[in-house]
Amino acid sequence: MPVRCVPHTYPVMILIAIFFGGLSPESLSADDSLQKKMAPFIGRWVGTSKAFGGFEGTVDQGELEWNLSFRWVPGKQAVEHQWHVTYADSGENFSSGTEILYHDAESDQFRVISSGIDGNVAWSNQGTVSWIKRGVEVSLKEQTVNGTKSTYMVRRVKEGPSTLMLSVPSRVIDGEDFGEVQAFPLKRQPNPRYSNQKLAEAFFEYILSDPEMLKPLLHEEFEFTYMGKIKGTLLPYGVPYATDDFFEKWLPHIPKLLPEGIELKTLQVIAGDEGVAVVQKGDAQGKYGRYDNDYVWIFTIEDGKILSVEEYNSDLLVATRVYGQKVTPPEE
Repeated sequence: MPVRCVPHTYPVMILIAIFFGGLSPESLSADDSLQKKMAPFIGRWVGTSKAFGGFEGTVDQGELEWNLSFRWVPGKQAVEHQWHVTYADSGENFSSGTEILYHDAESDQFRVISSGIDGNVAWSNQGTVSWIKRGVEVSLKEQTVNGTKSTYMVRRVKEGPSTLMLSVPSRVIDGEDFGEVQAFPLKRQPNPRYSNQKLAEAFFEYILSDPEMLKPLLHEEFEFTYMGKIKGTLLPYGVPYATDDFFEKWLPHIPKLLPEGIELKTLQVIAGDEGVAVVQKGDAQGKYGRYDNDYVWIFTIEDGKILSVEEYNSDLLVATRVYGQKVTPPEE
């Protein structure tokens, strides 16, 4: 059967509300210099380093695995920085948190405000921002829930488009100087939204024209579900089909319903870190009339493969134009 596909914060708001105590929108100023200076950092970064202690809740033992991200707050008037750092051996939390970097209109300074957990010890801090060559330094004053006070600096410097050097040049914790944490590299991680969108596009490219090419893109626990609820169909609808049944039962039954094929035109693609939504318009001739259905496909992506696909459309149109069923209003 021929088929053609035509190409086509809440955490941020909670932090702002909590830490700024209802700060008015005028206090956060969109700033061209902020956008220019922070644009090279936007994205996800991963890497490893030796563990370092000093901060309450942390242990100077073994290796650390770093996973952090920078993204714009809507309007690009601020940047949200999130991180999750774990001990490589145990996977337990070393440090995780969220930081907001913004231009404060009242002081005309760039500032940060942060909250997080080191080990199992919660903390919060505030600080100022200094721009340096190819990077940024953040000077922070921090306190844990147990009263431990710290002052330290975090330095982030870009070394080319795909490398970020992270260091802690100074740190004083409860009056004790713990010295510096030397710079270590983090590497830019490919944008999962882009790769997820490419997986969804490949699904439509191969689903009916060359199904064998589709199989390597599917997760071992893949399931497909057509979400319509129709009785008297060639196969049960509204139930999941695992990989074997999808290829051996579901796909072969499509040409029986639409022997002249169908053209699917993509109208919109919304890609996220864990999935994709695709909106399409169909163009086909059903056995009982024109079958120009509207489609929404929901993809869940896991480990770089398609874990599940849910297909939504007008099951009324399927029932009447494809199966020739008569629709009668319910009795009053």
